[in-house]
Amino acid sequence: MGTINLATKYSSRVVDKFYLDSVVLGKTSKAYDWDGVNSVKVWTINTYDPTDYNKPANDSASPGLISAGTAHARYGNTYEVTDTIQTMTLTQDKAVSLSVDKGNNTEQMLIKNSGKVMQLELREKFIPMFDKYCLSVWGNPANVGTVTELATPSKSNIVDAISAHVTALRNKLATIDGCYCFIGETEYAMLLMAPEFINYNNPAFATQHLEKGVMGKLRGLNIVPVPDSYFTDTNINFVTVKSDCVLAPTKIKDMKVHSDPVGISGALLEIRWLYDAFVLNTRKDGLAVCLKNDASV
Repeated sequence: MGTINLATKYSSRVVDKFYLDSVVLGKTSKAYDWDGVNSVKVWTINTYDPTDYNKPANDSASPGLISAGTAHARYGNTYEVTDTIQTMTLTQDKAVSLSVDKGNNTEQMLIKNSGKVMQLELREKFIPMFDKYCLSVWGNPANVGTVTELATPSKSNIVDAISAHVTALRNKLATIDGCYCFIGETEYAMLLMAPEFINYNNPAFATQHLEKGVMGKLRGLNIVPVPDSYFTDTNINFVTVKSDCVLAPTKIKDMKVHSDPVGISGALLEIRWLYDAFVLNTRKDGLAVCLKNDASV
């Protein structure tokens, strides 16, 4: 018996997976330059507590005469000004190598355009990897100035929990300008239902200009929702970061396409990212993390 093979038509349109632009890029300090180096040293000058000014009585035998040895003692002990050094070295060096066979690509209506493949690899793999790493560093309790707890976030307590971060930063003299609260989507959904948040943001929230990724404000704090999976430490509810306290340098962002290299009939695609994330030691007070409990403290 003969077999009837029905014709099948494949579309040349490629359906991409869902992706997000980086939630981190553009929200960090740009004060340091890694060009030509793999490490940067940051100096911080130490300061000292004031003491009472001590005005000694004049020598009765020689009115108005103060000995040289006691002249500067009015200001207390003299300390040599010292400094501290923080060395930041890039440690994350990630790469991928891909090939697009010329024959396969030709037979698949050229859907595997090299530029398209590179773009997808960056969006779906490299950018989420970079964002997750940054949030893991900034959300590490050892790297922040304030650690709070909220065992069970809800619409009735989430606003108070975020507000506590604002209060903590301000009490430590860190202004809220350029501050971001990276919060998981589950917790953000609760925040959206909180009456205090609704009242704070409406009606201005609908019309005010917000930068990319920011989905509301609370006491001047920019709210940036991220997928729950971006917190690799599942014990984290949200992380508050002041932009000039953290860094996310990317020294190398190489994306290369080699046409018909030795051993490959087609294109060889290579991507390499050398990056890292840091918290300035002297500015830890500009960061806070809210944990579900105290397991990571």
